[in-house]
Amino acid sequence: MIIYDTLYGKFNLPAFLGPLLNAPEFRRLTEVRLININSPTLSGLAEVRRYSHTLGVLRLAVLNPLLNFGDDEFRALLASIIVHDVGTPAFAHLFEYQLNDRFDWNHEAVLPSVLTKQHHVDGSINQFYASRVPMFEKLCRTSGIDFVTVLKILERRHPASKLVFGSVDFDNLDNVARMSWMLGNRFDLGIVFELAASLGADSTAPVLLPEKQRGNLEEWAALRRRAYEVIVFDGPTVAGQAVLSTLIREALETGILSVMDWNYTDYELINVLRDMSSEAKTRLQRDFFGPLPQMHLLMHVKDKAHPIFGVSKNQLTRLIAEFLKERRVPHPYGYCLRDKGTFEKQIIAIDPETGSKWSVGTTSDSLILYGFGGGSCRQSPEKMGSHFLNWFEGRQC
Repeated sequence: MIIYDTLYGKFNLPAFLGPLLNAPEFRRLTEVRLININSPTLSGLAEVRRYSHTLGVLRLAVLNPLLNFGDDEFRALLASIIVHDVGTPAFAHLFEYQLNDRFDWNHEAVLPSVLTKQHHVDGSINQFYASRVPMFEKLCRTSGIDFVTVLKILERRHPASKLVFGSVDFDNLDNVARMSWMLGNRFDLGIVFELAASLGADSTAPVLLPEKQRGNLEEWAALRRRAYEVIVFDGPTVAGQAVLSTLIREALETGILSVMDWNYTDYELINVLRDMSSEAKTRLQRDFFGPLPQMHLLMHVKDKAHPIFGVSKNQLTRLIAEFLKERRVPHPYGYCLRDKGTFEKQIIAIDPETGSKWSVGTTSDSLILYGFGGGSCRQSPEKMGSHFLNWFEGRQC
């Protein structure tokens, strides 16, 4: 089957994948964004869906000879790629962070239960998407794909799992390439193609990659860092995340939302939040669909010995909002990002030809604090961030 893609142009996928692309589990991803929010300043990237991203991951996977695997494993790997993002909640990490904090839930762990219809108390009749029940297992079996091997890959019990859930894999190769391209950062796609074609996996190594790919890997890591530096520090993007994340947290606290609601689409989740209360509807209309709040506070904390690292993200967002309210900032919102490899991560590989270990990069570890609200900013966000840290330290004494 022929695919036409914004990033890679025209390419072919094996015909046996065709029926799987119509599974409701996968079709739901047409309504789930690649990034967290419908940002006005990152509009091109904000319109990318996880559906198109997944097709791009398949594009990279078929470049690879997969010498360590037989034909049945190859077919199962491609099938597992189709559903690797199926567990992504509405608005991606915004909802997932809240579900993880409250229920220790994550989108990768839920995959096997979705595909075996155990994700819901009525899993076999649960209308997963567009009034359709999960069908992926049945479609695998009718397409001659070993579903048991698919589950092993998704449960990380197969060497091929490292090609989907590794430190560098087909998934994050496309993710970085697609984000960078949609942010207007043009680069040589050959870098990504060569890396994808050179990856390997076995049961003993973190990832197999010839050391002669070091230059390409460093270029890809630099692309990744530049993309996240834009996304993480873009004021309007994070402002929208702060508003929506606050409303999601309140909906979970009041029981309006539960862990069972993770499979809402972006549109469905917005409707639930709008109907939560008249006050929530007002905030959504004013601060999310109307002019986004201004950034009043920004602080990038890199000293891990600072006591602020011991405070939960939800508590930090409340403290930031309290701090801004004391300073008469209208309609305040707090937000924070715990950076554990967001900007940079260490990638360790084994050269399959020499057996030698080599690595690129170090893993970033920091905390970014944001505060938003109405009105004009009297001081720079960075200066206000310093005031907040002093205020926080005073409360600790």
